[in-house]
Amino acid sequence: MSQGPLAVRWGAPPALEPHAGTTALVRVELENAGTLSWGPTVALASHWLDLRDNPIDWDGPRNELPPLAPGGRVQVDARVRAPIPPGRYRLALDLVAEHRAWFSELGSPMLTQDVDVLPRAGEPHAVLPEDVEPAAGWAERVRAAHA
Repeated sequence: MSQGPLAVRWGAPPALEPHAGTTALVRVELENAGTLSWGPTVALASHWLDLRDNPIDWDGPRNELPPLAPGGRVQVDARVRAPIPPGRYRLALDLVAEHRAWFSELGSPMLTQDVDVLPRAGEPHAVLPEDVEPAAGWAERVRAAHA
């Protein structure tokens, strides 16, 4: 049953174990549940919320979708960038008709799930141009900034 001209029906929430500040690919299944075909101006994006649904990081990376007629289904590998600092967040996937509206603003549900964002793994680092010499204590400051 359609929810209007721009509507989405989601598959199961994607598996995700993100590290703070990193970008991961997640597989997302969705269906065009509206009455209009989706063209190149419809994209998949993410929002990060706290556990009370307050926005923490709104308007994540855009992910292109193929053209999709009403009733059509597709699986896409979407880029999702995790927030900083690590902690428990709610990931919300949403569609946007660029320069028009978020589907959730039009009554279509977002796909949400609670996620533990993990600390970054490995030794922190930052790349400097070859002709720049780091100041004394620079490595310690980089490590502290990433902690």
